[in-house]
Amino acid sequence: MESDLFDGAIAAVVVRDCLTDRVLYEQHADLLLRPASNAKLFTSAAAFLSLPRTYSMETTAGVLDSGRRVLRCSGGADPLLTVQDIQKLAEIAAPTIDSTLDTLYMDASLLNDNFYGSGWMWDDESDPFMPFLNAFSLEGNSIRISMKSPSKRGLPVEVSVFPSSNMITVENMLLSGRRTRIDVTKQPRSNNIVLRGTLAAGKRRTNTVSMWRPQDIVAEMLLDQLRQNGINVDSTVVVHSEGCGVPLALHSVGHDLKEVLAEMNKESDNLCAEMALRHLAVFRGAKSGVRDKDGLAAMTSVLARNGLDLDGLHLKDGSGISFYNLVTARCISDLLSMMSRHKDFQLYAATLAVGGRSGTLEGRMKDLSKGQMFWGKTGTISGVSALSGYAQAPQGRLVSVVMLMQNFAGKHKPYREVQDRIVRHCITYSAALKSVRKPQ
Repeated sequence: MESDLFDGAIAAVVVRDCLTDRVLYEQHADLLLRPASNAKLFTSAAAFLSLPRTYSMETTAGVLDSGRRVLRCSGGADPLLTVQDIQKLAEIAAPTIDSTLDTLYMDASLLNDNFYGSGWMWDDESDPFMPFLNAFSLEGNSIRISMKSPSKRGLPVEVSVFPSSNMITVENMLLSGRRTRIDVTKQPRSNNIVLRGTLAAGKRRTNTVSMWRPQDIVAEMLLDQLRQNGINVDSTVVVHSEGCGVPLALHSVGHDLKEVLAEMNKESDNLCAEMALRHLAVFRGAKSGVRDKDGLAAMTSVLARNGLDLDGLHLKDGSGISFYNLVTARCISDLLSMMSRHKDFQLYAATLAVGGRSGTLEGRMKDLSKGQMFWGKTGTISGVSALSGYAQAPQGRLVSVVMLMQNFAGKHKPYREVQDRIVRHCITYSAALKSVRKPQ
Protein backbone atom coordinates (compact mmCIF):
# COMPACT_ATOMS: atom_id res chain seq x y z
CA MET A 1 0.00 0.00 0.00
CA GLU A 2 1.16 3.53 -0.76
CA SER A 3 2.81 4.81 2.43
CA ASP A 4 1.87 8.46 1.85
CA LEU A 5 -1.79 7.55 1.26
CA PHE A 6 -1.94 5.76 4.60
CA ASP A 7 0.14 8.20 6.63
CA GLY A 8 -2.19 8.97 9.53
CA ALA A 9 -4.85 6.59 8.22
CA ILE A 10 -5.68 3.04 9.29
CA ALA A 11 -6.18 0.03 7.04
CA ALA A 12 -7.42 -3.29 8.41
CA VAL A 13 -7.38 -6.19 5.94
CA VAL A 14 -8.24 -9.89 6.24
CA VAL A 15 -8.11 -12.34 3.31
CA ARG A 16 -9.39 -15.88 3.87
CA ASP A 17 -9.77 -19.08 1.86
CA CYS A 18 -13.44 -19.97 2.36
CA LEU A 19 -12.89 -23.64 1.53
CA THR A 20 -10.25 -24.31 4.17
CA ASP A 21 -11.18 -21.37 6.44
CA ARG A 22 -7.47 -20.49 6.52
CA VAL A 23 -6.51 -16.84 6.90
CA LEU A 24 -4.14 -16.02 4.05
CA TYR A 25 -3.32 -12.45 5.02
CA GLU A 26 -4.20 -10.08 7.82
CA GLN A 27 -3.31 -6.61 8.99
CA HIS A 28 -4.81 -4.84 12.02
CA ALA A 29 -7.48 -7.54 12.03
CA ASP A 30 -8.49 -6.97 15.67
CA LEU A 31 -8.76 -3.19 15.72
CA LEU A 32 -12.25 -1.88 16.42
CA LEU A 33 -13.10 0.38 13.49
CA ARG A 34 -16.18 2.01 12.01
CA PRO A 35 -17.68 -0.33 9.41
CA ALA A 36 -19.91 2.23 7.65
CA SER A 37 -22.33 0.26 5.44
CA ASN A 38 -20.39 -2.96 5.97
CA ALA A 39 -22.67 -3.15 9.02
CA LYS A 40 -25.41 -4.19 6.59
CA LEU A 41 -23.59 -7.51 6.14
CA PHE A 42 -24.57 -8.42 9.70
CA THR A 43 -28.14 -7.14 9.37
CA SER A 44 -28.74 -8.95 6.09
CA ALA A 45 -27.10 -12.15 7.32
CA ALA A 46 -29.26 -12.22 10.46
CA ALA A 47 -32.40 -11.60 8.39
CA PHE A 48 -31.36 -14.26 5.88
CA LEU A 49 -30.68 -16.79 8.64
CA SER A 50 -33.83 -16.21 10.71
CA LEU A 51 -36.67 -14.83 8.58
CA PRO A 52 -38.61 -17.19 6.27
CA ARG A 53 -37.93 -16.74 2.56
CA THR A 54 -41.64 -15.87 2.19
CA TYR A 55 -41.50 -13.19 4.90
CA SER A 56 -43.26 -10.01 3.79
CA MET A 57 -43.31 -6.47 5.21
CA GLU A 58 -46.90 -5.35 4.77
CA THR A 59 -48.98 -2.20 5.15
CA THR A 60 -52.62 -3.06 5.84
CA ALA A 61 -56.02 -1.34 5.77
CA GLY A 62 -59.45 -2.48 6.87
CA VAL A 63 -62.82 -1.03 7.92
CA LEU A 64 -63.89 -1.21 11.55
CA ASP A 65 -67.36 -2.32 12.63
CA SER A 66 -68.71 1.23 12.83
CA GLY A 67 -71.16 1.34 9.96
CA ARG A 68 -68.19 0.81 7.63
CA ARG A 69 -67.28 4.48 7.95
CA VAL A 70 -64.03 4.04 9.87
CA LEU A 71 -60.81 2.79 8.26
CA ARG A 72 -57.68 1.70 10.08
CA CYS A 73 -54.38 1.70 8.20
CA SER A 74 -51.45 0.03 9.94
CA GLY A 75 -47.84 0.67 9.00
CA GLY A 76 -45.80 -2.47 8.52
CA ALA A 77 -42.32 -0.89 8.41
CA ASP A 78 -42.07 -1.63 4.69
CA PRO A 79 -39.05 0.31 3.36
CA LEU A 80 -40.08 -0.21 -0.28
CA LEU A 81 -43.62 1.21 -0.04
CA THR A 82 -44.43 3.29 -3.12
CA VAL A 83 -47.07 5.73 -4.33
CA GLN A 84 -48.41 2.92 -6.51
CA ASP A 85 -48.78 0.73 -3.41
CA ILE A 86 -50.89 3.43 -1.72
CA GLN A 87 -53.04 3.67 -4.84
CA LYS A 88 -53.53 -0.10 -4.84
CA LEU A 89 -54.40 -0.16 -1.14
CA ALA A 90 -57.05 2.52 -1.66
CA GLU A 91 -58.52 0.67 -4.64
CA ILE A 92 -58.98 -2.59 -2.76
CA ALA A 93 -60.21 -0.92 0.44
CA ALA A 94 -62.70 1.48 -1.18
CA PRO A 95 -65.43 -1.12 -1.97
CA THR A 96 -65.59 -2.09 1.72
CA ILE A 97 -66.25 1.49 2.88
CA ASP A 98 -69.66 3.13 3.08
CA SER A 99 -70.16 6.13 0.79
CA THR A 100 -68.66 8.41 3.45
CA LEU A 101 -65.52 7.86 5.52
CA ASP A 102 -65.71 9.53 8.93
CA THR A 103 -62.34 8.61 10.41
CA LEU A 104 -59.02 7.29 9.22
CA TYR A 105 -56.84 5.79 11.93
CA MET A 106 -53.17 5.74 11.01
CA ASP A 107 -51.64 3.13 13.29
CA ALA A 108 -47.86 3.64 13.42
CA SER A 109 -47.46 1.79 16.70
CA LEU A 110 -45.33 -1.06 15.35
CA LEU A 111 -42.18 1.02 15.85
CA ASN A 112 -41.29 3.39 18.65
CA ASP A 113 -41.15 7.16 18.19
CA ASN A 114 -37.37 7.45 17.77
CA PHE A 115 -37.23 8.61 14.19
CA TYR A 116 -33.40 8.58 14.01
CA GLY A 117 -30.86 6.09 15.25
CA SER A 118 -28.33 6.34 18.05
CA GLY A 119 -25.21 8.20 16.92
CA TRP A 120 -26.81 9.67 13.79
CA MET A 121 -25.65 13.20 13.02
CA TRP A 122 -28.32 15.89 13.49
CA ASP A 123 -26.80 18.15 10.82
CA ASP A 124 -27.31 15.44 8.16
CA GLU A 125 -31.10 15.63 8.58
CA SER A 126 -31.76 16.83 5.03
CA ASP A 127 -29.53 14.20 3.42
CA PRO A 128 -31.54 11.27 1.99
CA PHE A 129 -28.94 8.77 3.22
CA MET A 130 -30.31 9.44 6.74
CA PRO A 131 -33.99 8.45 6.38
CA PHE A 132 -36.82 9.22 8.78
CA LEU A 133 -37.73 6.00 10.63
CA ASN A 134 -41.41 5.22 11.03
CA ALA A 135 -43.81 2.31 10.55
CA PHE A 136 -45.02 4.19 7.46
CA SER A 137 -42.45 4.79 4.72
CA LEU A 138 -42.93 6.22 1.25
CA GLU A 139 -40.59 6.17 -1.75
CA GLY A 140 -37.57 5.53 0.44
CA ASN A 141 -38.59 8.50 2.62
CA SER A 142 -36.99 10.85 0.14
CA ILE A 143 -38.19 13.72 -2.04
CA ARG A 144 -36.92 13.97 -5.60
CA ILE A 145 -36.62 17.49 -7.01
CA SER A 146 -36.55 17.72 -10.82
CA MET A 147 -35.34 20.97 -12.39
CA LYS A 148 -35.54 22.01 -16.03
CA SER A 149 -33.91 25.21 -17.24
CA PRO A 150 -35.22 27.13 -20.28
CA SER A 151 -32.85 27.75 -23.16
CA LYS A 152 -32.84 31.50 -22.56
CA ARG A 153 -30.85 32.87 -19.62
CA GLY A 154 -32.44 34.81 -16.80
CA LEU A 155 -35.77 32.98 -16.85
CA PRO A 156 -37.28 30.97 -13.97
CA VAL A 157 -36.36 27.28 -13.81
CA GLU A 158 -39.24 24.79 -13.96
CA VAL A 159 -39.37 22.65 -10.81
CA SER A 160 -41.41 19.58 -9.84
CA VAL A 161 -41.24 17.23 -6.87
CA PHE A 162 -41.99 13.55 -6.39
CA PRO A 163 -43.97 12.39 -4.59
CA SER A 164 -46.44 15.22 -5.09
CA SER A 165 -48.00 16.38 -1.84
CA ASN A 166 -49.53 19.50 -0.33
CA MET A 167 -47.25 18.87 2.63
CA ILE A 168 -44.16 19.45 0.48
CA THR A 169 -43.47 23.09 -0.38
CA VAL A 170 -40.78 24.51 -2.65
CA GLU A 171 -39.57 28.10 -2.67
CA ASN A 172 -38.06 28.33 -6.12
CA MET A 173 -35.58 31.16 -6.70
CA LEU A 174 -33.66 29.37 -9.44
CA LEU A 175 -32.93 31.11 -12.73
CA SER A 176 -31.43 29.82 -15.94
CA GLY A 177 -27.88 31.03 -16.33
CA ARG A 178 -24.47 30.49 -17.85
CA ARG A 179 -23.36 28.00 -15.20
CA THR A 180 -24.96 25.60 -12.74
CA ARG A 181 -24.63 26.76 -9.17
CA ILE A 182 -27.53 25.36 -7.18
CA ASP A 183 -28.10 25.53 -3.44
CA VAL A 184 -30.78 23.13 -2.17
CA THR A 185 -31.83 23.70 1.44
CA LYS A 186 -34.49 21.86 3.40
CA GLN A 187 -35.60 23.61 6.55
CA PRO A 188 -34.95 21.36 9.59
CA ARG A 189 -37.79 19.07 10.63
CA SER A 190 -40.01 20.05 7.76
CA ASN A 191 -40.68 19.36 4.08
CA ASN A 192 -40.07 23.01 3.15
CA ILE A 193 -37.44 23.19 0.42
CA VAL A 194 -35.65 26.34 -0.77
CA LEU A 195 -33.85 26.46 -4.14
CA ARG A 196 -31.37 29.23 -4.94
CA GLY A 197 -28.83 29.87 -7.67
CA THR A 198 -28.65 29.13 -11.38
CA LEU A 199 -29.07 26.13 -13.66
CA ALA A 200 -27.23 26.29 -16.97
CA ALA A 201 -29.63 27.22 -19.77
CA GLY A 202 -31.21 24.20 -21.45
CA LYS A 203 -30.00 21.78 -18.77
CA ARG A 204 -31.79 19.45 -16.36
CA ARG A 205 -30.87 18.56 -12.80
CA THR A 206 -32.23 16.23 -10.13
CA ASN A 207 -31.59 16.50 -6.41
CA THR A 208 -32.92 14.43 -3.54
CA VAL A 209 -33.61 15.39 0.06
CA SER A 210 -34.96 13.43 3.01
CA MET A 211 -38.69 13.33 3.74
CA TRP A 212 -39.94 14.53 7.11
CA ARG A 213 -42.85 12.59 8.73
CA PRO A 214 -43.69 10.34 5.78
CA GLN A 215 -46.67 8.97 7.68
CA ASP A 216 -48.53 12.26 7.18
CA ILE A 217 -47.93 12.16 3.43
CA VAL A 218 -49.07 8.52 3.27
CA ALA A 219 -52.30 9.51 5.02
CA GLU A 220 -52.86 12.43 2.65
CA MET A 221 -52.29 10.22 -0.40
CA LEU A 222 -54.54 7.46 0.92
CA LEU A 223 -57.39 9.94 1.42
CA ASP A 224 -56.87 11.44 -2.04
CA GLN A 225 -56.95 8.00 -3.61
CA LEU A 226 -60.12 7.08 -1.72
CA ARG A 227 -61.76 10.19 -3.12
CA GLN A 228 -60.72 9.15 -6.61
CA ASN A 229 -62.39 5.80 -5.92
CA GLY A 230 -65.72 7.45 -5.13
CA ILE A 231 -65.48 7.77 -1.34
CA ASN A 232 -66.56 11.01 0.34
CA VAL A 233 -63.84 11.84 2.85
CA ASP A 234 -64.36 15.56 3.32
CA SER A 235 -65.06 15.19 7.02
CA THR A 236 -62.36 12.61 7.73
CA VAL A 237 -60.18 13.11 10.80
CA VAL A 238 -56.71 11.59 10.55
CA VAL A 239 -55.65 10.11 13.87
CA HIS A 240 -52.30 8.52 14.67
CA SER A 241 -53.30 5.93 17.21
CA GLU A 242 -53.23 2.35 18.36
CA GLY A 243 -55.89 0.26 20.01
CA CYS A 244 -58.57 1.66 17.73
CA GLY A 245 -60.29 -1.66 17.11
CA VAL A 246 -59.93 -4.76 14.98
CA PRO A 247 -60.80 -4.45 11.26
CA LEU A 248 -63.48 -6.69 9.82
CA ALA A 249 -61.09 -7.69 7.04
CA LEU A 250 -57.55 -6.72 6.18
CA HIS A 251 -56.23 -5.69 2.79
CA SER A 252 -52.49 -5.40 2.35
CA VAL A 253 -49.64 -4.32 0.12
CA GLY A 254 -46.04 -5.21 0.78
CA HIS A 255 -42.64 -6.45 -0.31
CA ASP A 256 -40.85 -9.68 0.48
CA LEU A 257 -37.54 -10.32 2.17
CA LYS A 258 -35.68 -11.01 -1.08
CA GLU A 259 -36.52 -7.56 -2.46
CA VAL A 260 -35.57 -5.78 0.76
CA LEU A 261 -32.23 -7.59 1.18
CA ALA A 262 -31.25 -6.99 -2.45
CA GLU A 263 -32.00 -3.27 -2.17
CA MET A 264 -30.19 -3.13 1.17
CA ASN A 265 -26.94 -4.69 -0.03
CA LYS A 266 -26.76 -3.93 -3.74
CA GLU A 267 -27.78 -0.26 -3.42
CA SER A 268 -26.67 0.16 0.21
CA ASP A 269 -30.14 1.34 1.18
CA ASN A 270 -30.15 2.53 4.79
CA LEU A 271 -33.93 2.51 5.23
CA CYS A 272 -34.10 -1.14 4.15
CA ALA A 273 -31.40 -2.03 6.66
CA GLU A 274 -33.11 -0.26 9.55
CA MET A 275 -36.51 -1.77 8.80
CA ALA A 276 -35.03 -5.26 8.35
CA LEU A 277 -33.29 -4.89 11.72
CA ARG A 278 -36.59 -4.09 13.43
CA HIS A 279 -38.39 -6.93 11.67
CA LEU A 280 -35.96 -9.32 13.35
CA ALA A 281 -37.63 -8.30 16.62
CA VAL A 282 -41.11 -8.39 15.10
CA PHE A 283 -40.53 -11.96 13.94
CA ARG A 284 -39.54 -12.88 17.50
CA GLY A 285 -42.95 -11.66 18.71
CA ALA A 286 -42.64 -7.91 19.30
CA LYS A 287 -46.03 -6.30 18.61
CA SER A 288 -45.47 -2.59 19.13
CA GLY A 289 -42.94 0.07 20.07
CA VAL A 290 -40.09 -1.85 18.45
CA ARG A 291 -36.71 -0.15 18.98
CA ASP A 292 -33.35 -0.49 17.31
CA LYS A 293 -32.16 -2.15 20.54
CA ASP A 294 -34.79 -4.87 20.09
CA GLY A 295 -33.58 -5.55 16.56
CA LEU A 296 -29.94 -5.59 17.63
CA ALA A 297 -30.69 -8.07 20.41
CA ALA A 298 -32.45 -10.31 17.89
CA MET A 299 -29.56 -9.94 15.45
CA THR A 300 -26.83 -10.88 17.90
CA SER A 301 -28.89 -13.82 19.14
CA VAL A 302 -29.26 -15.19 15.61
CA LEU A 303 -25.60 -14.71 14.74
CA ALA A 304 -24.40 -16.26 18.01
CA ARG A 305 -26.63 -19.33 17.47
CA ASN A 306 -24.99 -19.77 14.09
CA GLY A 307 -21.52 -19.77 15.62
CA LEU A 308 -20.29 -16.19 15.15
CA ASP A 309 -17.93 -14.87 17.84
CA LEU A 310 -19.44 -11.50 18.84
CA ASP A 311 -16.39 -10.10 20.69
CA GLY A 312 -15.54 -7.90 17.70
CA LEU A 313 -19.08 -6.68 17.01
CA HIS A 314 -20.46 -3.50 18.61
CA LEU A 315 -23.31 -2.08 16.53
CA LYS A 316 -25.80 0.65 17.39
CA ASP A 317 -27.87 0.45 14.20
CA GLY A 318 -28.49 -1.85 11.26
CA SER A 319 -27.29 0.40 8.46
CA GLY A 320 -23.87 1.68 9.49
CA ILE A 321 -24.88 5.35 9.76
CA SER A 322 -24.08 5.60 13.45
CA PHE A 323 -20.66 6.91 14.40
CA TYR A 324 -20.91 4.70 17.50
CA ASN A 325 -20.58 1.49 15.45
CA LEU A 326 -17.36 -0.46 15.96
CA VAL A 327 -16.40 -3.76 14.31
CA THR A 328 -13.18 -5.66 13.71
CA ALA A 329 -12.14 -6.81 10.26
CA ARG A 330 -11.76 -10.31 11.72
CA CYS A 331 -15.40 -10.33 12.81
CA ILE A 332 -16.56 -9.40 9.30
CA SER A 333 -14.26 -12.08 7.88
CA ASP A 334 -15.73 -14.63 10.30
CA LEU A 335 -19.23 -13.64 9.17
CA LEU A 336 -18.37 -14.01 5.47
CA SER A 337 -16.79 -17.40 6.16
CA MET A 338 -19.84 -18.53 8.11
CA MET A 339 -22.24 -17.45 5.35
CA SER A 340 -20.10 -19.12 2.66
CA ARG A 341 -20.82 -22.48 4.31
CA HIS A 342 -24.60 -21.97 4.39
CA LYS A 343 -26.58 -24.31 2.16
CA ASP A 344 -28.27 -21.32 0.49
CA PHE A 345 -25.09 -19.27 0.18
CA GLN A 346 -25.72 -18.45 -3.48
CA LEU A 347 -29.01 -16.81 -2.53
CA TYR A 348 -27.22 -14.66 0.04
CA ALA A 349 -24.41 -13.78 -2.39
CA ALA A 350 -27.04 -12.72 -4.91
CA THR A 351 -28.07 -9.87 -2.60
CA LEU A 352 -24.59 -8.33 -2.86
CA ALA A 353 -23.36 -5.85 -5.45
CA VAL A 354 -21.22 -7.32 -8.25
CA GLY A 355 -17.96 -5.71 -9.32
CA GLY A 356 -18.36 -3.91 -12.65
CA ARG A 357 -21.96 -5.07 -13.01
CA SER A 358 -24.48 -3.99 -10.40
CA GLY A 359 -25.34 -1.83 -7.42
CA THR A 360 -22.73 0.33 -5.74
CA LEU A 361 -19.97 -1.64 -7.51
CA GLU A 362 -21.32 -1.15 -11.02
CA GLY A 363 -18.78 1.58 -11.78
CA ARG A 364 -15.83 -0.20 -10.17
CA MET A 365 -13.63 -3.08 -11.39
CA LYS A 366 -15.09 -2.91 -14.87
CA ASP A 367 -11.88 -4.45 -16.23
CA LEU A 368 -12.53 -7.86 -14.64
CA SER A 369 -12.11 -10.63 -17.19
CA LYS A 370 -14.94 -12.90 -18.21
CA GLY A 371 -15.87 -15.19 -15.36
CA GLN A 372 -13.93 -13.26 -12.73
CA MET A 373 -16.35 -12.34 -9.98
CA PHE A 374 -16.49 -10.16 -6.90
CA TRP A 375 -19.62 -10.01 -4.80
CA GLY A 376 -19.31 -7.32 -2.17
CA LYS A 377 -20.61 -4.62 0.10
CA THR A 378 -19.25 -1.10 0.03
CA GLY A 379 -19.13 1.29 2.98
CA THR A 380 -18.76 5.06 2.85
CA ILE A 381 -19.08 7.76 5.47
CA SER A 382 -16.88 10.77 6.16
CA GLY A 383 -13.30 9.56 6.65
CA VAL A 384 -14.25 5.90 6.15
CA SER A 385 -14.06 3.64 3.08
CA ALA A 386 -14.81 -0.06 3.38
CA LEU A 387 -15.23 -2.99 1.01
CA SER A 388 -15.88 -6.60 1.97
CA GLY A 389 -17.01 -9.60 -0.02
CA TYR A 390 -16.12 -12.66 -2.04
CA ALA A 391 -13.59 -12.98 -4.88
CA GLN A 392 -13.42 -15.88 -7.30
CA ALA A 393 -11.71 -16.65 -10.58
CA PRO A 394 -13.25 -19.06 -13.12
CA GLN A 395 -13.05 -22.54 -11.56
CA GLY A 396 -11.18 -21.00 -8.64
CA ARG A 397 -11.67 -21.26 -4.90
CA LEU A 398 -13.82 -18.72 -3.08
CA VAL A 399 -11.76 -16.13 -1.21
CA SER A 400 -13.25 -13.62 1.20
CA VAL A 401 -11.65 -10.21 1.58
CA VAL A 402 -12.35 -7.52 4.18
CA MET A 403 -10.94 -4.00 3.93
CA LEU A 404 -11.69 -1.25 6.45
CA MET A 405 -9.89 2.05 5.77
CA GLN A 406 -10.48 5.13 7.88
CA ASN A 407 -9.12 8.21 9.65
CA PHE A 408 -8.32 10.02 6.42
CA ALA A 409 -9.30 13.43 5.12
CA GLY A 410 -10.20 14.18 1.54
CA LYS A 411 -11.59 12.06 -1.24
CA HIS A 412 -12.48 8.39 -1.01
CA LYS A 413 -11.40 7.59 -4.55
CA PRO A 414 -7.72 6.70 -3.92
CA TYR A 415 -8.70 4.29 -1.13
CA ARG A 416 -11.28 2.64 -3.37
CA GLU A 417 -8.62 2.19 -6.03
CA VAL A 418 -6.39 0.40 -3.52
CA GLN A 419 -9.32 -1.81 -2.52
CA ASP A 420 -10.03 -2.69 -6.15
CA ARG A 421 -6.40 -3.68 -6.73
CA ILE A 422 -6.50 -5.96 -3.69
CA VAL A 423 -9.70 -7.55 -5.02
CA ARG A 424 -8.11 -8.20 -8.42
CA HIS A 425 -5.13 -9.82 -6.74
CA CYS A 426 -7.42 -12.04 -4.64
CA ILE A 427 -9.32 -13.12 -7.74
CA THR A 428 -6.06 -14.15 -9.40
CA TYR A 429 -4.89 -15.82 -6.21
CA SER A 430 -8.10 -17.85 -5.94
CA ALA A 431 -7.38 -19.55 -9.27
CA ALA A 432 -3.94 -20.91 -8.37
CA LEU A 433 -3.36 -20.92 -4.64
CA LYS A 434 0.02 -22.67 -4.79
CA SER A 435 1.59 -20.88 -7.71
CA VAL A 436 0.73 -17.27 -6.89
CA ARG A 437 2.47 -15.23 -4.27
CA LYS A 438 0.63 -14.14 -1.14
CA PRO A 439 -1.50 -10.98 -1.28
CA GLN A 440 0.53 -7.79 -0.89
